[in-house]
Amino acid sequence: MLKLDPIFSDHALIQHSVENTIKGWASPNETIHVVFHERSFQTISNKEGEWSIVLPPFLPIWSTECKVYTEREMIEIHDIAIGDLYLAAGQSNMEYKLEDEANYPGSAKDMKPFRFLIVPPVEYIQNGQEVPSFEKMNWKNATIENIKTLSAVSFYAIQEIAKKTKIPLGIVGCYKGGTSASCWIDEEVLKHNAILKKEYYDTYWTDIKDQSEQEEDQKRNAYQEKLQDYTQKVEAYQKQYPDRSLSQLKHDLGHTPWPGPKGNKDFGRPSGLYHTMFSKIKDLSFKAVWWYQGEEDAKHADIYAILLGTLIDSWRIDLHDSLPFFLVQLPNYIETTYPETWPILREAQMKNARGKEDVEILCALDCGDDYNIHPIDKTKIGKRLGQLVLKTLYDFNELILFPILKRWKRVDQDIVLEFSNIEDGTILLEVDGFEHEYRIEEGKTVVPNAKLTISYAYKNNPKSLVMHNELPMFPFYLNVE
Repeated sequence: MLKLDPIFSDHALIQHSVENTIKGWASPNETIHVVFHERSFQTISNKEGEWSIVLPPFLPIWSTECKVYTEREMIEIHDIAIGDLYLAAGQSNMEYKLEDEANYPGSAKDMKPFRFLIVPPVEYIQNGQEVPSFEKMNWKNATIENIKTLSAVSFYAIQEIAKKTKIPLGIVGCYKGGTSASCWIDEEVLKHNAILKKEYYDTYWTDIKDQSEQEEDQKRNAYQEKLQDYTQKVEAYQKQYPDRSLSQLKHDLGHTPWPGPKGNKDFGRPSGLYHTMFSKIKDLSFKAVWWYQGEEDAKHADIYAILLGTLIDSWRIDLHDSLPFFLVQLPNYIETTYPETWPILREAQMKNARGKEDVEILCALDCGDDYNIHPIDKTKIGKRLGQLVLKTLYDFNELILFPILKRWKRVDQDIVLEFSNIEDGTILLEVDGFEHEYRIEEGKTVVPNAKLTISYAYKNNPKSLVMHNELPMFPFYLNVE
């Protein structure tokens, strides 16, 4: 009867210098003993057999042991590390597998050690069973053989951090492609905000309030047939044009049919993955959260700032800590379904980075692909993320200083723009609807006779980018009237 929560297993890594919870199940009202790192703890299970013990903070260590036992049973957990643990979360570009990344396997040849846990992408639960069904999630020591399905972005980030840190490192991957941020927020939190309730929760369920399970299954089957037909076209295209890029393929054939039908089995339903995935790891302690998401919320770009802010606030409550968040701002991409919404999403991401404590953001405007929403090269983004973490959390002097608009002011009929992290260069601005090039000198540029608006790279797919030390400038939009 004695069981442990799957998040605590052989090769696990727990966060150092903070409290950690170990929990499980036993017979009701049974005494549970835990010996962790040669220290003893004890508790009694409740009437449902649930028990938990809060471990005190421990300093980093590469490997230790844990023993959990009752009068009749014992479980031993081996090779537990105590170090820094990161939660990698979001949608498909965070999920994008290392084995599909442009620079793999060469990029993994001199891999530095770390540990990881991937949360199975369970879409829904029916009759108490997870669908699709997966083996129990297990911690792993990273090897060349087992890292293939890990998030490429998180791999490159953790490798960058490992170059300069001397403690054990770990990643928990909790991501799923095609998901709105609303999928990852508890329904009571969503419904608490009137705007999110209306646009995400009520709209979704009102559309299908009379739909039966049989009707949903019929729609799901029809969608799978459509998806299969597209897949066959892709295979034929790749066979006929083996040298063409995935970007060219997407341009010629169009994108994968999306979205699937709404319903209780749709993983894209509001709050669905909060329960089937995130809830499995919310008792872990983390060093920080890495969040790469936003593409699926283009349809509601105007309220994404509220949605993202709600996710950050609610996750900090769920994870029992005011954790640092690191946001990946969306890269360049030609969005045709919701034209010119990505600039609004990027602005929403920046608004949260500027408006909340301990929220950092990295610019990725140069890391996209015109037609492929999933760029195959994740090295730049991953390395920038790792360097930003090193600079922010470990006080390393990383040269990860993105050019950014610092402030603006009106001087007579002119607008003076002041920048940080760049002294000289050329910038293409859109002023009152017309594009002009301007010189940046001593960190400033002067825009004469601007009446209404000034913007830089405020497009889905901007091409004229300001770069400094191989880092792009953050986009911006100003109302100067």
